[in-house]
Amino acid sequence: MSLQLIIYVAIVIIEISCSYAGFREGVYVFKPLIMLSLLFWTRDYLKTHPWLWIGMWFGLGGDVFLMFGGQNMFMAGLGSFLVMQVFYIIAFQKTLSSAGKQYLKVNWWKLVIPFALYGFIFLMILHSPITDTPNNQGLWIPVVAYSICLCSMGVAAAFRFKSVSSTSFNWVLVGAVLFILSDSGIALNKFLSPFEASTLFVMSTYAAAQWLIVWGISKK
Repeated sequence: MSLQLIIYVAIVIIEISCSYAGFREGVYVFKPLIMLSLLFWTRDYLKTHPWLWIGMWFGLGGDVFLMFGGQNMFMAGLGSFLVMQVFYIIAFQKTLSSAGKQYLKVNWWKLVIPFALYGFIFLMILHSPITDTPNNQGLWIPVVAYSICLCSMGVAAAFRFKSVSSTSFNWVLVGAVLFILSDSGIALNKFLSPFEASTLFVMSTYAAAQWLIVWGISKK
């Protein structure tokens, strides 16, 4: 295990522990450090993978916004993460090869269906809890837009099949799926039914997702 990974895991564990202990000041310090540490370690990505690196900054912004309560902060966080997804999609698309593009011409639908099906079912689950709750008025369309963008990010990760090494493909795809699961946990906890392990689930899957995507994109 590399020193960077040990430090990263420690940051995530401390952030989750602070959250459950009700130590908000600790969360304010360690939650932003999750993305800040990755941004520091991958600062050369500004030249090699600029779209991904810029997207990570928007992820940091989303983390900061979601630390604070209120619908306005939730909307700001949602918007920041939506922009992050767009940059990630572009970053994934930039890694496609000629062989990969040839494969996609025939088989693209096989990679789209799982994500489209998941997104559709998940939105159907959330529809009533969002639209029938006065406090959630005005959130349905933004949530739909974000869900489409989030699942599109997963599709973009899957589209890298046959364009990159198996290690890079697997790391990024698993990361993308974990990212989707993490955001799904946020939505379920906020709109459907709060659950005690939400912080542990959301933050562990989110942190693992970012690590796998950020490092997986550079694997040869």
